[in-house]
Amino acid sequence: MIQTTIIALQSLLKEVPAAFASYSPEEATALRPGGKWSKLQLLGHLCDSATNNLARFIKVQYEPQPLRLALYDQDEWMAAQQHGSSAPGEVSALWTSLNQAILRVITRLTPDQLQLVFLMENGGTVTLQWLIEDYLDHMKHHLEQIFPDQHLL
Repeated sequence: MIQTTIIALQSLLKEVPAAFASYSPEEATALRPGGKWSKLQLLGHLCDSATNNLARFIKVQYEPQPLRLALYDQDEWMAAQQHGSSAPGEVSALWTSLNQAILRVITRLTPDQLQLVFLMENGGTVTLQWLIEDYLDHMKHHLEQIFPDQHLL
């Protein structure tokens, strides 16, 4: 299953930057209906997700088990990063770079490493493999919001 996730992420790394570049700055920065995050902010949110998950994917390999799955406040991260007023090309390049780093980490994981465990706030546990797959599902959810008329996967 991890191989399917790797292939999907590799595909998105080819498709997303070009698709995002097709938006004008006005299209990228316009808030969505209901005042919801713009396409640029959504891509920035995916950068924040990548930053946090990259750290998780690395830390679980060497810190005591189970590793506490630290959450982050997405609105605070959005305010601190100021994605909505960043250059679209800068945010797109950051998204690409972070996900290339994630690919470097996950492509070398062994089956035993994929079974490393995270402790969730509710007391439950999930494996590294589950978290990697969830990372891709979360990304696909937001990419559908950014590219509602395109089918990237």
